[in-house]
Amino acid sequence: MRKAVSLIELIIAIVVMGIAVMSLPLILTQTQSNNALALQQEAILSTKAKIGFISSYPWDENSWDGTGSIFRVLDTSASPSADDAFDVNTTTDIRRIGHIEASQRRRLWDIGHANRLPNNEISAASTENDIDDFHNHNDDINITDPTQMDYIFALTMNPEIFYLRDSLSAGNYLNSNTIQFDFNATNIETNTSRPTNIKMIAVRTVSQTGNDINVSLRSFASNIGQSKILKRDW
Repeated sequence: MRKAVSLIELIIAIVVMGIAVMSLPLILTQTQSNNALALQQEAILSTKAKIGFISSYPWDENSWDGTGSIFRVLDTSASPSADDAFDVNTTTDIRRIGHIEASQRRRLWDIGHANRLPNNEISAASTENDIDDFHNHNDDINITDPTQMDYIFALTMNPEIFYLRDSLSAGNYLNSNTIQFDFNATNIETNTSRPTNIKMIAVRTVSQTGNDINVSLRSFASNIGQSKILKRDW
């Protein structure tokens, strides 16, 4: 007796093969979508990591007080025509309103100190000493580099640093009971010779392979100095 397949078996095989072939475009589309999502998530996480790394640096290289081992508040009001709403600069009171004049507290540099003013030039520096030195320092992630083997896509991150205007919209710090400050991330001070008290860190990440990935994240750092931890003397 010769072995063979029945007509119904042949029809079923053809139907199954047809279903499998018809599902191929859906499988390919889903795979492409998963790859795009993975690239997007990696770009977002890489951008967040870059912003966190930049934010770990001093607000300004002149903030550090080596004698007191603390980051001081810099006096941006000493620059002519600067947005200086957050500063108080007189011969008797060089603290911001609300600052407590005591040890271990956030406060401005003493009058006449060489590092009292911010080094306000925002430009790409050869060595990163503070936040603004990262301006236009592109970071290329090379997936063939053994030290970066956890990345699956090649990315380029471009950080930019800006001053944001910080003038009060109502009242003043000297004699007003009511003050108002309207924060606006688009209100950028284009004149870098006028330092303000707010720096914006903007990092844009794109894929090096030409994929449609364009991630932009922003973070903000303020000229608030540092409070030292109180220590007990034994």
